[in-house]
Amino acid sequence: MNKVIVENLNLRYSDGVESLKNISFNIQADAITVLFGPAGGGKSTFLRVLNRMNDMDDVSHLSGKVLFDGINILDPKINVIDLRRKIGMVFSRPVPLPLTIYKNVSYGLELICKQQKAGLDEAVERALTQVTLWDEVKDRLNDPAYSLSGGQQQRLAWRVPWRSNLR
Repeated sequence: MNKVIVENLNLRYSDGVESLKNISFNIQADAITVLFGPAGGGKSTFLRVLNRMNDMDDVSHLSGKVLFDGINILDPKINVIDLRRKIGMVFSRPVPLPLTIYKNVSYGLELICKQQKAGLDEAVERALTQVTLWDEVKDRLNDPAYSLSGGQQQRLAWRVPWRSNLR
């Protein structure tokens, strides 16, 4: 039985790079599926499509279908938060969201805990302190997370809010 059906998937970034072109294949339920290919071949882009992480990127064109349990996850009416609860991402290297340092920490809390702003500020400070990052970034919380060094990005990514007692 197919869990995921990909039909004529195309994705082009605003800089003109066509990362995915007419991709079609099926992923079986309860099976191991491997994506392999050369660097720049679109593997990571495809994985980001599966839980709509590309919604946060500068994509100029996205077409085709990606059916997950028979539902087209590219439909604009899909609740992306619910989708991400079903299709998660685990990266081998840290990949901050294309958001600010602050929002990278607060994002999960805002989705899961629905905390008030004052509570979020405290939770973000506590989380960044726990990974010895607070003193390095407390004056740059509105800077893009991509501006951090590799080691800082690792610590930021490790500080997943649901790993701690921040609620």
